[in-house]
Amino acid sequence: MRNKVLKMIGWPLFLFFLAGCWDAVELEERGFLSGIAVDLAEEQGENTTFELTQQFVVPAGLGSTTEAGGGKAFRNLSQTGESIFEINTKIARQANRMAGVEHLEVVIISSDVAEKEGIFADIMDVFIREQNMRRGTFLVVSEGKAKELLNVEPEQVKIPALYISELTESKQVTSTTEPTRIGNIHESLLSKRSFIIPDLSVFSDNSIDYEGLGVFRGETSQMVGTLTGNEAKGLNYIVGQNQEGSVPAKVEDKLATFDIANGDSTFKLTNRDKDNLTFQVTIDIGAIIVEYFGSLDPYKKENMEKFQKGLEEEIKRQAEAAIKQVKDDYQVDVFTFDDFLRTDHYELWEEIKEDWDAGENYFAKSDIEIDVNVTIIEPGNSFQVENEGETE
Repeated sequence: MRNKVLKMIGWPLFLFFLAGCWDAVELEERGFLSGIAVDLAEEQGENTTFELTQQFVVPAGLGSTTEAGGGKAFRNLSQTGESIFEINTKIARQANRMAGVEHLEVVIISSDVAEKEGIFADIMDVFIREQNMRRGTFLVVSEGKAKELLNVEPEQVKIPALYISELTESKQVTSTTEPTRIGNIHESLLSKRSFIIPDLSVFSDNSIDYEGLGVFRGETSQMVGTLTGNEAKGLNYIVGQNQEGSVPAKVEDKLATFDIANGDSTFKLTNRDKDNLTFQVTIDIGAIIVEYFGSLDPYKKENMEKFQKGLEEEIKRQAEAAIKQVKDDYQVDVFTFDDFLRTDHYELWEEIKEDWDAGENYFAKSDIEIDVNVTIIEPGNSFQVENEGETE
């Protein structure tokens, strides 16, 4: 009797767990996406038409630990339509594979798409709603066609999307920023906060250029411009992020190059009048002298101060260039002053938040003062060795 009861209970349970695999898709029937690019289609109708390009990984091209791969390790497929989801379905039929986004490295949006008011947020909605989409997937904008970035084939990386992902994580120069992830942008879109996204372009058949930073207005989710060169560097100094890389500066009319070892910034509100807010930004930098074309001995105190002053003036110049372009020209706060006001001056923030960088735009009316403090933490060995009477 006991055995019969166990069988009566056991068989339904067995069938229940077996049914859990009814919708399983075999590994060889899956298509693993590494990159997605969104462009405007060449031909436009009454509604905006997009071109979607998906980069599929070709496992045979990757090889293994014992055998080299044969042929390309990726395959790019494109289709057009008015709905991103609809285009995705077309590509799935074309690929004869169910596309999986679990390993998606990067989503690339062309500047033509990003500059259209409201469209960027609509496109992001598709990726945010996808249940299997990782919020840590990188997001970049491109100068020119986004799909062209997925055709660049560097020698050291077999999959272009992986190369782009690694490029956005590089901190070799101060004009780059922290990688932008879909989850970060989702939060900015929900709160209508302005934000920046890395801006890339094709440099050659096997390399991509990190152009600068695309600037987006939170109110309209629209790209309003790009920060490049000194302006991009200046923004990073003010925000206090990614303060690494080399900076050339003049020291008594001679070129010196400094390597930024560490840095930070602090904000202070010195005028609370909402129509004339004044922020004091203090930038603290630790640097190493890596190159110098003059004859000053940096080990002497009076000369060390000259090196520090030269770098301070250059960093201040770059920061003020960023302020002019962001505050005066674009009039959007990507310096994170809104965060500072929200946490340190909450009552004032509640009063002005609806018109911070939209409407009355108290941000554009504000003044931003820059103060830079540089510490040379390593002058280098050249002059020290010469002073000791030795040769290198």
